[in-house]
Amino acid sequence: MARIINAIFTASLGGTWRNQDLLPHYEKAIGSLPLTVEKQEELADATRYFLMGERERHVVPNLLELSGFSERAKAFEARSEEMLSSLAQQVHDRVEQNRKDIVFDAVITTTSTGNLMPGLSYRLATKLGQRVDSNTAFWDLGNVGCTGSVKALNLANRLDSSFANILVVSVEAPTTLINLKAETVDIWQGNCTFGDGAAALWLSFQPNEEGSSLRVDKIVFQQYAKSGLDLIHWQYSDYYTFALADEKNFNQEVQSHVSQALSNTRSDWQDSDHWAIHPAGIALLLRLSRKLGISRRALKPSAKHFEQFSNMSSASIIHILKQVSEDLPVGAGCNLLTMGAGFNVIYGRVLKE
Repeated sequence: MARIINAIFTASLGGTWRNQDLLPHYEKAIGSLPLTVEKQEELADATRYFLMGERERHVVPNLLELSGFSERAKAFEARSEEMLSSLAQQVHDRVEQNRKDIVFDAVITTTSTGNLMPGLSYRLATKLGQRVDSNTAFWDLGNVGCTGSVKALNLANRLDSSFANILVVSVEAPTTLINLKAETVDIWQGNCTFGDGAAALWLSFQPNEEGSSLRVDKIVFQQYAKSGLDLIHWQYSDYYTFALADEKNFNQEVQSHVSQALSNTRSDWQDSDHWAIHPAGIALLLRLSRKLGISRRALKPSAKHFEQFSNMSSASIIHILKQVSEDLPVGAGCNLLTMGAGFNVIYGRVLKE
């Protein structure tokens, strides 16, 4: 029996920085690096390219001053608590509108941009009050990259019927990872790419009464560990930071894996013009659309999200799904596409009830 997404909750808190606001700070930081003038200019040129266009992201308050493991870890914790509080309040409000006796049987959380103990699920439990009890199961998933929220959705969808109501939660604060002392292009690409955000899904077996429920129709997971293990990985200095195996060929290799995965599922999506695609980058989205014949119209929600929030890692696709679902006709399907470290690609489809 397929599960129903009864509600989608999103959080995007904190200060907003535009590309043009960040650029002078990044250029100054690069100019102070102990590198040759030629190498400094190479990094500056790459950064200008990565920050082209009008784009915003939500960031931690002390973005440009963060340094050291302790500062960054505390910033992630504070950011997570802030976003969990926002999501919990939205859940409370929505449950009150529906069934006040709802107790969630499971809470599944994911993040790729920090590490907490106790985990996100336990922290959220303290904010949910009577919506969880001593029998509620908690799972915290980590180190799964941008596919984390859809992996958590897949796990929830496979649980047995004793789990009647489930919360799937994604919390990401990648701006705590920004490294202004990096000397390689790939880390500066990460500095330019990400923004903070969170999202949650309420899953049950019964559609809500508003005609806006989404039935989970299919989730197909495909992994390419033998050929893509090092495509995206951690690099280390005073904290973790995103790094790429080879930034010059990264988009081409990702495109190859995603194209193969989507080719394997073409019969499921080829006639649909509704997509929630993880916004790894506009250039990659455009290349994929041309190669696979996905219309420019289908890319608009993902491109719009990227312009407003940048890449929120695993939270982005849930934000985009919420936007697409609002105008999705009853009976129509929305395709999900996300890709991340490992390397792995997930295709999914939900249907408007």
